[in-house]
Order: sequence, then structure tokens, then C-alpha cells
Amino acid sequence: MYCEGKLDTQAYLEVEHYVAKMIEPDLAFKWTNLLPVCQICNNTKSNQDHRNLLLKPDVDYPEPYFWIHPDTGRLEPHPKLDGAQGKRANETIRLCNLQRPALCEERFNMLKRVGRWSEEVAKGLPLTAALEEEWKDLSNPRMQYKFVLRHALELRGQHALAEYDRERFRSAIL
Repeated sequence: MYCEGKLDTQAYLEVEHYVAKMIEPDLAFKWTNLLPVCQICNNTKSNQDHRNLLLKPDVDYPEPYFWIHPDTGRLEPHPKLDGAQGKRANETIRLCNLQRPALCEERFNMLKRVGRWSEEVAKGLPLTAALEEEWKDLSNPRMQYKFVLRHALELRGQHALAEYDRERFRSAIL
């Protein structure tokens, strides 16, 4: 839910209590307080009291909150955020340790992958089977790092493809 890593590959699936059980025991079994997360994000957040500063991805659409540094893959608060939004983005990054080196490397690799694909498509030549297959893979709703894909497309002016991917993802989860 937070790092976009592939569950059961990078870390095991766990159930996250948005508000920790130790903070609000009455919310321990309330469905709206439970989220699927990887073991690493869950253990990192642990029982910290974030006072609702942690983004809740099933309520807060997270994409507008973040920016990915193109040279490092590091996640940063989006520069257009106001003070309160920036604080929430920073707290989410901190609480879930979203600057883990492996995550930054994976985000950076995805940025490069989308960049290579985008450069080939931008040449205006007929799409090869390999390019079509690459897009099919990238736009698969189960592909990890969907935010990175859409971020890279937006940076390259391919807004329609980014929106297509968002809609395809939304359709798949509904």
C-alpha cells in the first residue's frame, strides 16, 4: 500500500492498523482502520502515533503528494504542496521508511525503463512487437511501481497514457 513493492517477493503481506492498536485498541478490528502493507512498511511504522499525518491510500489519493527525484529514485514531497500537505507527505515517507535504498533503486530502474520505452515511442516509428509487449507489461494493473510509471509518463508529456494507466488500475481494483 505504501512502498508499491511486490508482496511475497520483497516482503510478506501483513495487515496494517492505520491507527496502531496500542494507540486506539477500539479500532483494532475496524475494517476502515486496516490496510494491506508489506512487512517492512508495517514494522517500520510499528506503533507510532502519527496523529493522522500518515496518508491513508484508500482515502487520500497519494500521487499528488509525491515527486520522484529522476537521478536517485528518492521520494520527495511534491513541490506544489502547501505546508500541511507537505508535512503529511514527509511523515508518510518517514513512518514507512520509503527512502530505503532498495526502494530508491527500484524506483530509479522503473524511471529508466519507462524513459527508454518513451524515447522509442517518441521517434514516431511504427510500434514494434517488442514495444507493444513492453507497454502491455508496464500497463498491467498488477505491475509494481505504478506511481513511478505514471510519474515518468507525466514528466515526458504523455498525460493521456498516464491517465489510461490510472483508469485501468482503478477498474482492476473495483
